[in-house]
Amino acid sequence: MNAHVTLITAIDALLPQTQCGKCGHPGCQPYAVGIAAGEAHNKCPPGGTVTIVELSALLQRPTLPLDSPYPVTPSQRAVIREAECIGCTKCIQACPTDAILGAAKLMHTVIESECSGCELCLAPCPVDCIDLLPVPAPVDRQAERQRAQYYRRRFDARQARLQRDRERLEAERQRRQPLPAATTAAAPPATAESALKPLKIAAAMARVALQKAERQLVQYGTPALEAQVRQLREATEQAQTALDRAQQGPASVSTSTQATQLAAGPAALKQARITATLARAQLTKAERAFGTEPTPAQSAQLETLRSAAQQAAHRLAALEERTNP
Repeated sequence: MNAHVTLITAIDALLPQTQCGKCGHPGCQPYAVGIAAGEAHNKCPPGGTVTIVELSALLQRPTLPLDSPYPVTPSQRAVIREAECIGCTKCIQACPTDAILGAAKLMHTVIESECSGCELCLAPCPVDCIDLLPVPAPVDRQAERQRAQYYRRRFDARQARLQRDRERLEAERQRRQPLPAATTAAAPPATAESALKPLKIAAAMARVALQKAERQLVQYGTPALEAQVRQLREATEQAQTALDRAQQGPASVSTSTQATQLAAGPAALKQARITATLARAQLTKAERAFGTEPTPAQSAQLETLRSAAQQAAHRLAALEERTNP
């Protein structure tokens, strides 16, 4: 086992550490693991012929030509045409070495010394404002390896930061979890409020959808829009009625919630489908807007929308089961 790990480390030390994925793996170390397990060692365009020769000598395998749909990658770095940048942060999220500075809706720029030329920032850019420029190659193989190890340290630091962020968000999510009823006397109000929250969200989303459809109806006036407005108006009224009944008191909450959840029929089923669709749409829109690294406030909003979508889906499933036993 130790010999296998040592071999992987030796292979990884010969790779260029661009983490570009052109070899078919998500990074240089996964490719090193694959090579150690018997995979071909001639799939690294950034490394080119020099890396293939060194790997052949290390592994005592024949030297093969590059086997990749990508050409040999020269020394290069990314440059953002800053006047055209819209500040979407997609390139920042893709960069494996944290070589791009910027913030949402603000101009981004590339730190030249940190960019490995991996090209991963090109595809996500929605306005195609990133160019690749050639840079002088290292003077010798030793300098090239030192540069590769520097990129590796940058990559490892980024992975550690992302892991800390995930752990912090998970800790915050755990702190937001309601306490068990046996541990605090304040649990019943919290439970009641959590029961009302999905109803409030459903009523608000139904109103927003109705207002949007009404504006479209005023503008276009088609029969299809008229039918849609009628359906959304019914759904809005039912969602508001369910919320009003739930807010009347504990007994009323229990009775009205059961009646709302268990009432089976065409109107109730239609309203449940609309509510579930709206909840999913709101959640999807928020997830796209917040990206892969939401702020704590955005994470809390996502949890709320996710809970509302799940409850709407459960209610729809229960109604469909009662309607079609």
